[in-house]
Amino acid sequence: MTGTDTTQTTPRPDRDDVVGEPDFYLNLADARIVATEALLEASENIADTIEARAMSCIYGDAGLGKTFSVLAALKEISAERVLLLQFRSRPTPRDIRQELFTELRLEGEPPSHPSEFDRLLKRTLARKPYVLVCDEAQQFSRECFEFVRHLWDTGQGKNRPAVLFVGGEEAYKTLYSEPSLASRIYIWQEFAPMEADEVQKNIPLFHPVWASASPELIDYVYEEGAGGTFRVWSKITYHVLEGMKRRGLEKVDESIARWAIRRALPHRRRARRPQQDAG
Repeated sequence: MTGTDTTQTTPRPDRDDVVGEPDFYLNLADARIVATEALLEASENIADTIEARAMSCIYGDAGLGKTFSVLAALKEISAERVLLLQFRSRPTPRDIRQELFTELRLEGEPPSHPSEFDRLLKRTLARKPYVLVCDEAQQFSRECFEFVRHLWDTGQGKNRPAVLFVGGEEAYKTLYSEPSLASRIYIWQEFAPMEADEVQKNIPLFHPVWASASPELIDYVYEEGAGGTFRVWSKITYHVLEGMKRRGLEKVDESIARWAIRRALPHRRRARRPQQDAG
């Protein structure tokens, strides 16, 4: 490290708080976490990944609850152990270094040279059983995946960070197409839309407004565009609640559901059997 480098290797302090409950889309009031098969499987896979200090990939189309399920599975883990990396657009390894520097709450200025920066990150990551969550991993280039793999490879045993890549199909394709990356993925989990029977089981548990709705009405909303995508159901539910409030209704009916669907979904989406990857 250079003489002018003021970076200190004191990681962020221990805290007693945990990751906490994940946010529902649109902050939907009274929404509940539903123990779907995908969420239960994700919880088990994440626990196994953390125990093995391994790298795993959770992937699938938008709006299916991947990030939500990961945060729900991590909510009992100390927040100071979870490093959540999220980027608006395609990051570079430099962006990942900077974000890790911030997430680890390191003091001083980041090292200017990549090799010094990497040594700092490796030393710090080895001090605690961190869980590195790379969200929206479909934005990652091969170079970014290789950089995270490099950080993981240099750890040893329990000092190695557990890594969760969470993203769309592109994340899966990039990882799977590179043998050096694919061979290091401990668990692959694909999120898929809920089938009609799963919707009938889970949606009444998701929000009280659907708890008293008839199975026929839930089927109607499913067929008209909501499909098995939780984010779309959240959006339609938000509109349903607004429509009921405006009309002074206490129970959802087909008229309100139709109005909500018309507001929530584009006409072309409603005119045919829903494509489950929207959201």
